[in-house]
Amino acid sequence: MSVRVLPSNTHLIEVRLRPEHADAEGAAALTLLRAQGLTSLIEARVARLYEIKGPISANQVLQATKDLLCDAVTQEHRAITPSPAPMNGANFWRVEVWLKPTVSDPVGETVRDAIADMALPRPETVRCALVYRLVGRANKAALEKAVARSLANPLIHRAVVSEAHP
Repeated sequence: MSVRVLPSNTHLIEVRLRPEHADAEGAAALTLLRAQGLTSLIEARVARLYEIKGPISANQVLQATKDLLCDAVTQEHRAITPSPAPMNGANFWRVEVWLKPTVSDPVGETVRDAIADMALPRPETVRCALVYRLVGRANKAALEKAVARSLANPLIHRAVVSEAHP
């Protein structure tokens, strides 16, 4: 199992719907994955992940998250700290779908500019990803194959599949 190590000037922020709200994107992802043969999956929730790099402090990232990236009524946010995920018997999965570094990220560029418009330090880069939190038994290789066929385009996306905390 690999552990992601972040440089000191890199922040990962996850923004997701609060659990009490229905997740239409998650339901659509679940349908696509089940169509790929992963019928034992029982739930999927989708979140946005922002990787913010540059001369911006954790407190400034928190301010930008609250004021710009997160709707406080329907969403919640958290800073992601890299840590190894415990082995969970293949019942909980996290799939991150990133644009490859050679593909432009217009959402990331817009967020970077908006942070600077808030009179905060302009990040060097902001990259955005979709995170799929899946519940249900699955084989990692089968899940990776299903993701490549339904949730990501291997030509422009890099998908990272890992076991997750429940």
